[in-house]
Formats: sequence, C-alpha cells, structure tokens
Amino acid sequence: KFIDILNKSEIGNLIEKEQNKNRKNGYNIYNLVATIIYCFSKFRSSLREIEKLCIYDLRIIYLMQQEQPSHNVIKECINKYILPHQYEIFTMITKAIIDEFNLDISNQYLDGTKIEANANKYKFVWKPTTYHKKLDIKIRELLLLMEIEITDKKLIKSNKLKEIIESYVTKENIDVNSIPSGKGKRLTKEQKNYKIAYKYLIKLLEYEEKERICGDNRNSYFKTDNDATAMVLKEDYYSKLSHDFHAGYNIQVMVSSGLITMYGVFQDRSDHYTFIPMNDLYFKYYKEYPSNECADSGYGIYINYKYMREHKIGNYVKFQAWTGEADGKRPQLFYTFTDGVLCLNTC
Repeated sequence: KFIDILNKSEIGNLIEKEQNKNRKNGYNIYNLVATIIYCFSKFRSSLREIEKLCIYDLRIIYLMQQEQPSHNVIKECINKYILPHQYEIFTMITKAIIDEFNLDISNQYLDGTKIEANANKYKFVWKPTTYHKKLDIKIRELLLLMEIEITDKKLIKSNKLKEIIESYVTKENIDVNSIPSGKGKRLTKEQKNYKIAYKYLIKLLEYEEKERICGDNRNSYFKTDNDATAMVLKEDYYSKLSHDFHAGYNIQVMVSSGLITMYGVFQDRSDHYTFIPMNDLYFKYYKEYPSNECADSGYGIYINYKYMREHKIGNYVKFQAWTGEADGKRPQLFYTFTDGVLCLNTC
C-alpha cells in the first residue's frame, strides 16, 4: 500500500527532474527517497540507523532492491532531493492519500506546539533595542563635542558613523597609529574623541548584528542555533516547576479527517501571527482555502478574522474572551441596544 500511494503521488517525476540536474551517485534515487520517507514515518531513525536497516530489515531491503547506501549517500539524497522540495513531496503524497481513501478535507483544524531545539541552555542573546537607543544618545552627545551636528532623528547606522569618524580623522589630521595607549598617557582632545567614537562604533556593529539575526518578529536567539528563539515550553508552563527559557521552535500543523494536510516551523513565541502564513502555504499547494477552519483562542485576533472574511473561510476560531463569556465569570463588557447605542453591560 505504501508503494502504491507513492506511485500514485507521482513524486517520481519530480525526483527524475532533479536527478537530471544533479550528479548521479549510482543508486536508484526514487527507491532511496521512498526508503527515507518510510523510515522517518515508521521509526525515529537517524542516518546511521537507516544505513543499518538497509542491511537487516526485510522491508527496507525490499524497498532498496538490496542496495546498501551509506549514511553519507542518504544525507546527500535528503539535502539534494527532499529538503528543496519538501512541501511539494509532502502535499503530493497527502493528495494521493486523500484521493485513495476519498477523504473530505474542507474542514481544517489548526494548532501548534513548541519543540525544544538542540542547543545549549542559557546561551540566548536578547535583542538590544533599549541599549541601542541609549548608545545612540551617547553617540550624538559625542558628535556635539566633535562639533558635528546630525539633524536626522533616526538611529545612526554604523556605516554613517564610520564615515563621520574617517572625515574627522582627516579634518583634525590625527595619526591613528601613533595614539598612545595605557595609563598615564596624555591624549589630545581630538585623540580622546576618536578613541571614544571608535569604541562606540564597535559596540554599534555588535548591536546591529544582533538585531539583524533577531529580525523584526522576535526579540531573542541562541548562540548555538541562531534560528531558535528563547521560549518557555509547555512542560514548564503546565508543571510550574521552572520558568527557564529554552531554545525552541513553534511547530504549526493543520489537520483534517485525521490527516496532517500542512505544517510549518516558525520563530514566533505565540500563535497569533502564524495563522496567515499557514493558510497561505495551504493555498499555495492545494490551490484553494479551507471551507471552514477551527482553532483555539490563541489565534483569535482581528487580522486573522479579517483574513478569514476576505478569503471566505468559515470562522470557527475562538476569540480571546470566549472562555470568560461561556462560563459567566467574565461576561461581555458592552451591550448593543436595538437602536445601535453601545453601552456598558451592567446585567
């Protein structure tokens, strides 16, 4: 049945196109991809375990037609054929399963969880937004001492500060290589200004690099895994035993008729802003939006409701005050009368 589903999905055509682009390694790539998919779905396999299964497991021997690739060949196959087309391969197989069992996927259920990354503990870096602003104030105060005026109120960039320092060195005829260092050394006013400005430039470059790695949508990253974000995982949240931050990823999954139809990996600590990217992914590979979508109140914000209305998706996403209104502990604060007057609900 597994082989029938793979053949029906026609992922062999996709693999054949990629195989024509890449150097052949002597193995049947279609069989190798089928083996990798089977092992990952059936076992918690590492590359070396798959290598051993190709020797000892009769099912894997049958799939590989008695070929025995090394773990390096398996890794190369994953990097060249599976990772670049992971969503295409996933949805092609999913569509084949849907067609084989005549499943209805018009109703989608979305939820997510946080998975800990393989990174060392307490190695996270926070986005230096506040420190960057304080440094900018110090730089502007120094530039006033250097009789340089900056009218732009935006944060000074490192390349701009570098140009200012270079022009100041030229203007004041400072020999940067002969500036004395150490205690008790007398420096001119210009030399002091240059050394402080250079120190600020180094710190500014550090802050800009940290902000570049964090990006616009998160405030932290881990030194050993720059893509991971500092999160409190569900294990700590529910047990209340610890509130330590862990390196984590936000895994989102859409499910319908007991089948995973779409997945995504995000850096967001909350689920709010993963809703739209997940539905965009779904539309990209299924060419349609769900008829109805159900999710918990973690997704219940205005832009998500607006998105569902614009794309005619049936809204079964709880709003954030739903629980309080349902049990009566926090009833609706406002009441609309028949004439449209909005008043505080005093019932």
